[in-house]
Amino acid sequence: MTVSEAVEYDVVVLGGGPAGENIVDRTRAAGLTTALVEAELVGGECSYWACIPSKALLRPALARADARRVPGLAGSVQGPLDTAAVLAHRDYWTSSWKDDGQVDWLDSIGAHLYRGHGRLYGVRKVAVTSPEGEHHVLSARHAVVVATGTRAVIPDVPGLAGARPWTSREATSAQHAPGR
Repeated sequence: MTVSEAVEYDVVVLGGGPAGENIVDRTRAAGLTTALVEAELVGGECSYWACIPSKALLRPALARADARRVPGLAGSVQGPLDTAAVLAHRDYWTSSWKDDGQVDWLDSIGAHLYRGHGRLYGVRKVAVTSPEGEHHVLSARHAVVVATGTRAVIPDVPGLAGARPWTSREATSAQHAPGR
């Protein structure tokens, strides 16, 4: 394994979800040099597989149900939801699972993005392995912030795997409505 010379920053942030993005924003606003390490998409679970897409998928059904209870409007709300339109709306809010906007924002504030898997490597040090297999060591003068978020886990319950359960990732990125 070839490792690059350590690159020094004031702060190194592991995880580019909402917490990591907030930390980067505040450290840069304070004039601190900051590196962000993210293995997937900057914005994290909330932006792409949880908070935002779930609301985009749920809101049309809730709005239709609410409209059907409004006097004078109830009779005009007919038929099923337009699933393709609902999924397209979800894709809009997730930027079709592209983080170009967040990456542009990081560039605009002068933060440095390292794509790859990061792990603690010593006192105030982080080792990053990029998707291409490159290895980088980042050193933090002040702090390494661990903001790695969460990951869905399907418990080992007899028979559950055979039911092919969905996590939030499958539910919010589905390309069609599941059968009944």
